[in-house]
Amino acid sequence: MTLPITPEAITRVTLDNGLTILVKDNPSNASVTMRGRIRAGGLYDAEKTLGLASLATAALIRGTRKRTFQKLNAELDRTGMSFGIGAGMETISFSGKCLVEDFDRWLDLASDVILHPTFPRIEVEKLRAEILADLKEAEDDTGHVARREFRMLLYPKGHPYHHFSDGKLETVKRLTLTQMQDFHARYFRPDLTTLVVVGDLRAPAAIAKIERALGKWKATGARPSHHIPDAPARTQIARRDSPLAGKTQVDLALGYPGIRRNNPDYYALAVGDLIFGRLGLYGRLGANVRDKLGLAYYVYSSVDANLGAGPWAVYAGVNPKNIERAIEGILAEIQRLRSEPVTQDELSEAQDFMTGSLAIGLETNDGVASTLSAIELHGLGLDYLQRYPQIIRGITAEQILAAAYKYAQVDHYALSIAGPVDGKA
Repeated sequence: MTLPITPEAITRVTLDNGLTILVKDNPSNASVTMRGRIRAGGLYDAEKTLGLASLATAALIRGTRKRTFQKLNAELDRTGMSFGIGAGMETISFSGKCLVEDFDRWLDLASDVILHPTFPRIEVEKLRAEILADLKEAEDDTGHVARREFRMLLYPKGHPYHHFSDGKLETVKRLTLTQMQDFHARYFRPDLTTLVVVGDLRAPAAIAKIERALGKWKATGARPSHHIPDAPARTQIARRDSPLAGKTQVDLALGYPGIRRNNPDYYALAVGDLIFGRLGLYGRLGANVRDKLGLAYYVYSSVDANLGAGPWAVYAGVNPKNIERAIEGILAEIQRLRSEPVTQDELSEAQDFMTGSLAIGLETNDGVASTLSAIELHGLGLDYLQRYPQIIRGITAEQILAAAYKYAQVDHYALSIAGPVDGKA
C-alpha cells in the first residue's frame, strides 16, 4: 500500500522567530484546517499550582485586546469558523477550520488569542467555577478515581504524570491571575510552536499570511527545558482501594510505566497491545475476560507512549463480586502475551487494521493535519507516511513476545480500584 502524501507534497519552513510551519495543499476541498502545537503544558505545574497550564490556556479565549469573549464567539458564529485551545500534560494544542476566503480573518483571531489575552477577572472566575464543578463531579466517578490513583501509584510525587493536567480542587481554587499571566508570558513562544495548515491554499500564500500574522511574535529569555523523566521500574505489586459509596460498579486500572514514542520497541508493543486489548471488541481481553468468563462490563488496554513514557495499562469495569476473579483473568492474559507468540492470524489482522486505519485517517483535512502535527512533534520525518506500512508489516510475533516480556510483569504491577471495594453494592 502506498499512501498519497509524499515528502514532496509537504512544505516545511521555520520563520526567523522559530515558528515552524507545515503546509499540505488540498485543492479538492474549499476549506482550510489548522492544527497548532506548543511544547508546554502541565509538566511545568508545581505541586501547589496543579492545573495552572490547563486553566491559563483555557482562559485565553475569555478576552483579548481586540475581542471580548462574547465578540469572539459572535465572530466565529457569524463566519462559520472554529477555534479551540487547550493544554495537556506535554503540549498545548489549538485548532480551527474556515473557508479559504476567511483564512486571514482566522489568523487574526488566532493570533489575538495566542499573543494578546487579557485574562478578564469576571470571565476567568466563570471559567474557574466550571472547572471546579467538573473536578468535583470527577471525585465521585469510579473510573476517574481509579485512573487518578493509578497514576499516583505508578509515578513518584513530583513527576508530571503523578497527577492529571486539569489539577485538583484545592490547587485550582488558589491559582491567581498573575500566575496565569506569567505562565502565558513564559511558555507561549514561537520557537516552541508548530502550525500545520491543510486545505485549498498554496504553500507560499499560506506561509506569507502566517508570517504577517505571527512573524512579529518574539521569544524572550532562555528556552525552557521540556523533559519528562522516566518513572522508576516497579519492584513489587502496589494496590490501592478507593471506596466510593453508593456505587454498583468497580472500576480498575492495572499496569506499569510504559515507553516513550521514540523507543525502538514502540511498534512491536503497539501491535501487541492492539491484539491484547483493543482490536475488534477489545482484543483478547474482551474475548476472554468479558465475553467468555463474563467478568467485566468493559475491559481494554492502551499504550500511552508520548514524549514521556506514559502507562501501559488495562482498564476495566467490573461487578464488585467479581473483582478478584477479573484481576486473575487480566493477569492470565498478560502472562499469555509475554510467554506465547501471537498467532499469524492475530498478527495479520492487527497489521491490516493499523495500516488501513492510517489511510482512512488521511481522507480528511483534519486527519492529515493531525497526522502531520504528530510527525513533527515526534521527529518522525516527512517520509514517515511512506515508511509506515513497511514498518508495521515488518513486525514479527517474536518481536511482540520480546517486547511484552520486557515491559509487562505479572508480579510487579500497580493496581488501583475504585467503587464498592468491599464487594457490596
